Amino acid sequence: MNCLSRIIPIFTLFLLLTQAFAQKTDMSSTGAIRVYTLQECLSIADSTNLDILAAQSTIQGAEADKKAAMGAYFPQVNANMGYSRRLNELGGGQFNIGGFRAPADQFSLSSTANVTVFDGFGRESRIDASHYSLTAIQENIKQTKQQIALAIYQRYIAVLRSMQIVGIRTENLNLGKSQLARVIARFEAGVSPIAPVYAQEADNGQRELDLIQAENQLSISKAELLSSMGLSPDMKASFDERSIPAEIQTESLQQFRNQYGSLEESIVTALKKRYDYSAAGNRISAAKSSVDASKSGYYPRIGATGGWSWFNSELNNFDLFSRSFIGFSIDVPIFDAFRVQQQLENSRVQLQQSEIEYKRLEQAIRTQLQTGLLNLTAAEKQMDITARSLKSAELNYQSAKERFDVGTANILEFQTANTQLVTSKINRINAVYNYVDAQYQIRFAIGDL
Repeated sequence: MNCLSRIIPIFTLFLLLTQAFAQKTDMSSTGAIRVYTLQECLSIADSTNLDILAAQSTIQGAEADKKAAMGAYFPQVNANMGYSRRLNELGGGQFNIGGFRAPADQFSLSSTANVTVFDGFGRESRIDASHYSLTAIQENIKQTKQQIALAIYQRYIAVLRSMQIVGIRTENLNLGKSQLARVIARFEAGVSPIAPVYAQEADNGQRELDLIQAENQLSISKAELLSSMGLSPDMKASFDERSIPAEIQTESLQQFRNQYGSLEESIVTALKKRYDYSAAGNRISAAKSSVDASKSGYYPRIGATGGWSWFNSELNNFDLFSRSFIGFSIDVPIFDAFRVQQQLENSRVQLQQSEIEYKRLEQAIRTQLQTGLLNLTAAEKQMDITARSLKSAELNYQSAKERFDVGTANILEFQTANTQLVTSKINRINAVYNYVDAQYQIRFAIGDL
């Protein structure tokens, strides 16, 4: 008996350790769910989002173009060395003079350097064009990051909105199940008829359906956010609800309004801060420089050449059989079959397109700001309306619940009050997050995100 009493605790401890090890193994294989904050999402997207990576990859080509444009000021240096041997040695003996036969081996060495002295200011124009193009690409990368940041903000809001709604739907379903148990008990006690039981069961079915739809929307929102971050959309992840406040204080509404001023003031600020607008201006400057570079084809080109060469049948007598030389050349264009004119017209067309795009972008910025301010105004009104509606719905629900408990109200009246309360809660959540979303839209439109 004593032996058995000792074995049982040891066996129990072994089972507990085995179970703990199995749970640990299962967690390591499936992976714990990581909770991301808003700032972590933004940081991850900045280094893994595919749109950002694609934009950053273009900068290397622009830097190479600028380097090549600078290289036009340096001489082009070439070196050449060669060797040849005549296979039929007697073939060169037909022109022997005094018994001399041409050697079968021939060696050659040469090196030349060419430099452009003047090309109608084409080099200077191409350097300017490459500089402005590189700056425009750098500005576009910053703008792409802001666009991705806005997408992260909006999709993070969508996730938190869905999480809040799932919580409300879950609570509503649990309350419905509790209410069903109460009406069943009242029916079984003979206090009420069977009709309230059927009504509550039908209402619970609708609540369960609403919960399933909310959970599905939450899964979709998470997948879209993870994809925007550059991560796998099917990975297990959760998101911190504290990153964005679930309620907005009334005084904060006016503070945000005062921060950005009127529409015209916001437009002036946006045109100074927006990276895409700055990039469009740099593209115009680059196009103007390309026009000047095309005009250089009408001017004469002056070049200088220098070099050294050697040729002999043996690897000796370098001083005797070598020569050094320098020279200058002037190339005057007389008729080039309209090639320069074609390049010039194409450059002017590109300039016109850049200027049109510049104006179109300014119009788009104005539209974004106008839309953002309208959305902000609507969100402010929604905040006020939903606050009053939620308070009235809560009071109505409490009244209907008290009357239903004492039997002075039927179940349909109580369910209607509950539905109004749930709808008011969801409307309040939507209003808060719509307001936060409108704030982010305005900050993005101004270039202050």
